[in-house]
Amino acid sequence: MQKFLNTEHEKAYNLMLEKDYQQALKIFDDLIYLFPNEANLLSDRGVIFIHLNKKEEALKDFDQAVFLENSYGYRYASRAYARDFFGDTEAAIFDYEKAIKLDPEDAVSYNNMGLLQEKLGYKQKAQKNFELADEISKTQEEILIPQQPDLENEVPKVQEESSIKNKSFFSEFLKVFKSKKQFKEFIGFIKKGGKLK
Repeated sequence: MQKFLNTEHEKAYNLMLEKDYQQALKIFDDLIYLFPNEANLLSDRGVIFIHLNKKEEALKDFDQAVFLENSYGYRYASRAYARDFFGDTEAAIFDYEKAIKLDPEDAVSYNNMGLLQEKLGYKQKAQKNFELADEISKTQEEILIPQQPDLENEVPKVQEESSIKNKSFFSEFLKVFKSKKQFKEFIGFIKKGGKLK
């Protein structure tokens, strides 16, 4: 679950998920003025800058978030996504390597690094990372998901499918790291080749 600094942070985050980037940006700007050393604020604003295709601003925020929390693998993985989005795939791979070094159980980073290696033609390295991601995700699934009925998953699939269609990639990407259910769904999404159905 996303942790918010305050209600304004939550409001800005929800505006971002609703794709109201300009309104969200205004609130994040004000919050960062008041709390310049809050890595979550910088990272969230960096996501907005990606959506607005503002490379320098996005990378500056992700760089600062990494500087503030340089022992947290997620910061490097977030910057890796931004770097690849803006065309610097090799730097993105470097960041995923750092994320994995800090968190060797990060299946998503292994998978994403594999996708980038595959994109650059490094098929064997990519395959190795895909296998590691699968192995880790299976282990985490066994640990995180109890072997008993999950009442949360009893909700009709129709509701789930309609809500998934309305969500952006970034909103789903951010949730992966905050919820066991979302992690499981994301791993399934990856295994299906990035397709919702």
